[in-house]
Amino acid sequence: MPKVSISKFLELNEKRNNFLKIRRLTGFVGMENEISSCDINRPGMALFKYFKDFAYDRIQIFGKGEANYVLTLNEENKKDVFEEMLSYKIPICIFTYNITPPEIFLEIAKNNNICVIISELQTADMIRGIDTLIEEEFLESFTIHGGLVEVFGVGVLILGKSGVGKSEATLELISKGHRLISDDTVEFRKLRDGRIIGKTNEFIKHNMEVRGIGVVDISRLSGMSAIRDKKRLDLIVELEHWKDDEQYDRMGLFEKTYNMLNTEIPYIKLPVRSGRNICILIETAAKNFRLKQMGYNSAKELDKALIAQIEKKKANNSNK
Repeated sequence: MPKVSISKFLELNEKRNNFLKIRRLTGFVGMENEISSCDINRPGMALFKYFKDFAYDRIQIFGKGEANYVLTLNEENKKDVFEEMLSYKIPICIFTYNITPPEIFLEIAKNNNICVIISELQTADMIRGIDTLIEEEFLESFTIHGGLVEVFGVGVLILGKSGVGKSEATLELISKGHRLISDDTVEFRKLRDGRIIGKTNEFIKHNMEVRGIGVVDISRLSGMSAIRDKKRLDLIVELEHWKDDEQYDRMGLFEKTYNMLNTEIPYIKLPVRSGRNICILIETAAKNFRLKQMGYNSAKELDKALIAQIEKKKANNSNK
């Protein structure tokens, strides 16, 4: 089961310019603690020392009600309640509305290796923010060898055996104004709404390996407008070396799909040989995909026109 360490959680927040508007109150304490889901818990009854069904392994949110109650406790009760509650293996405590917990709470949290942070956000905004920030980390994922590019707004995954020309096709697409998400290795995650999102490999970033040239950094070579960090997967194009004895689809009436994370993605196999401009073919495939999304299928429209013409000829012949 996927887990996110507190250090990773804070790193994700910083990458989005302190998205949760937080600051740490316990330094680097509890950085190795792990969050096991997006679900949060508001301690509520635990502050009254009722710990049955206490979801201690979740992120603990102290909203205005919980935080103000904590502040009203007398010193003796504070120590007693905090020591018992914080003895559980809690990954992190978050105080919203910029309410600072008592010093004794922070001391006991440090002793129990629990990270405590404070945020100026309201509780509801914090809960939504946490879900947005770490949702993808807990989703079903799949890593594949290929390149993901955005072509006319369509997320296209380019597959194919080594040496078939994936990188060359990707480079030409970038030179024509399309954008690279990831080359060579792409990590995909399936969102709750069924969409599959591919993102750049954190180690490789936007580098590409081009045989004969070496590694090139697309973000520096072509500018920031040539890259994206993530993109929805819409279409899969597989390149393969041309086979003279293969019967390739010439009409496109029967649409093929590729199963990824239990989702059927539109799939096209493109044969590669000298003289075929793969970049233009991928662009055409992306445009045709968009047409289909808008309800127009060129192959089916032509097929209907041909059938109508045949039926018309049959009717004319029968009337003679």
